[in-house]
Amino acid sequence: MEKLKFKGWSWPENPETFLMEAVREPEYSKAEDGTVTYDGLGALCRTITGKGIFQGPSAAASFRTLLSFLESGEAGPLIHPVWGTINACLTELKMEEGSGEHCITYAYAFREVDEKGGIPALSRPGNWVIYTY
Repeated sequence: MEKLKFKGWSWPENPETFLMEAVREPEYSKAEDGTVTYDGLGALCRTITGKGIFQGPSAAASFRTLLSFLESGEAGPLIHPVWGTINACLTELKMEEGSGEHCITYAYAFREVDEKGGIPALSRPGNWVIYTY
């Protein structure tokens, strides 16, 4: 199987897990008279998470590469060998050193970016509607 890639960098070994969650939240608007109207579904927001292990002499360098993507905050193509390409940015990275000198367990999260390079918002507090009876 091909390797998972981000911004031209390939994972030395594919992560053990890859989870994609897709959400489209309803959007509402409130008129001056207090009437609430359903406006449709918001932007598609995909979050990609997973876990893996970097092993061998290049384990630390592989983790540092992922860390550099997080530090830059720049979006780029995330290419899954089966599910295709989405434009995303790395938003979370966790690391745990293993018992061996060259063993790093990691977890990551990517968020899809829109055509302007922004991350669509989830759980927009301004759009929450509370009904009282």
